[in-house]
Amino acid sequence: MRTSVRTPLLFLGSVCFFLGAAGWVFYGALFSFAPAQDFMVFYTAARAFLDGHLSLIFDGDAFTAQINAKFGGWFSQPLDFHPWVYPPLFLLMVIPFGILPFSLAYTIFLISSFVLLNCAIRCFTLPGYQRWLCAASLFLSPASAFTVAVGQNSFMTTALLVGGFGLINRAPILAGALIGLLACKPQLWLMAPVALIAAREWKVFASAMATASLLALVSLAVFGSEAWQEWLELMLGPSPLYQHWLQFGRLNGQSAYTDAVLLGAPENIASGLQAVVTALCAILVWWCYKFSSLRRDMKLVVLLTATILAAPHSSNYDAVMVTVAVSLYLCRAVEDGFRFGDLSMIIIVWSIELLNPPQMLRWGLVTPLVLCVFLAMVSLRGRSAVARVTAPVLSAQGLPGF
Repeated sequence: MRTSVRTPLLFLGSVCFFLGAAGWVFYGALFSFAPAQDFMVFYTAARAFLDGHLSLIFDGDAFTAQINAKFGGWFSQPLDFHPWVYPPLFLLMVIPFGILPFSLAYTIFLISSFVLLNCAIRCFTLPGYQRWLCAASLFLSPASAFTVAVGQNSFMTTALLVGGFGLINRAPILAGALIGLLACKPQLWLMAPVALIAAREWKVFASAMATASLLALVSLAVFGSEAWQEWLELMLGPSPLYQHWLQFGRLNGQSAYTDAVLLGAPENIASGLQAVVTALCAILVWWCYKFSSLRRDMKLVVLLTATILAAPHSSNYDAVMVTVAVSLYLCRAVEDGFRFGDLSMIIIVWSIELLNPPQMLRWGLVTPLVLCVFLAMVSLRGRSAVARVTAPVLSAQGLPGF
């Protein structure tokens, strides 16, 4: 590490340590009335299948009542509406945790997925300080604090995406399998096929499609067609369950759709805006992986950030992807030197989950705009890095202008 970056890095570390500690205290206190509530949803669904009561997960009110009955001793007040809204693919993945006692299952789920995510990040970092820097950034981040407080799957989903793209050159079949597993959370899977097709990674793409298809077939065999029918109705049709979840779930997110609704836009206008944002993110990812000369780590930064922007629904915990993205950007800044605006942008992007969700804190409405500015800075850093590398070569060849 160069001496010139130690001072800004120490400043950055001090600020982020303070903000990170504040995030852990804040989210710990906020969810103290019902800790690990989202993992309770996973666990209750797994137990419902294992106990032969799969139909329970299709009734949001009865499912929530079951959680309150089973974990009432954990709560200082009953949980509000907490339905099962995940595809059967994810239910298939959490069933093994239902075999274990709840506390043990929660601990294993979070620790193992956190470790796997750090292993995945190693595909994009150099040995030494970069890996420790990313691990510390991930552990301290407000997004991670939220993930642990509610027991969400964000470490796992981010590990699948990062690990999948990290293994493309070394193990394309395994890389595709990891990306295929991410279909268990489809709103975070949208940009992965775009990147693979743009990069002409056909073997990885085929492996991803085969893995997702195989999971779907296995879940169909295990759960029957009703589970898929209920989930598709929830996602595609204006069912009563969807309308209920819209108020308690989606509007507690931080997507462009959520921002538009909170600012007073009709639902169809908000959905149209989200579709435009998703399309623009797809164009950016396509350009990044097909035409740009961005470095491999910066391409991943674009993919992770665009994935969150493009998602029709995303929450504080999903922003673990953004935490990894800004951590990799920090490593690149340490290697190449900090530029004007880098420190401020890194701090803002890394800590912005303290302002979310916008339904509670209106400052969170700026999150999509901040991520767009961050993507612009990533693109500029990547282009300037390419220029610094190629300029001496072109000058040596005697080309004019260099």
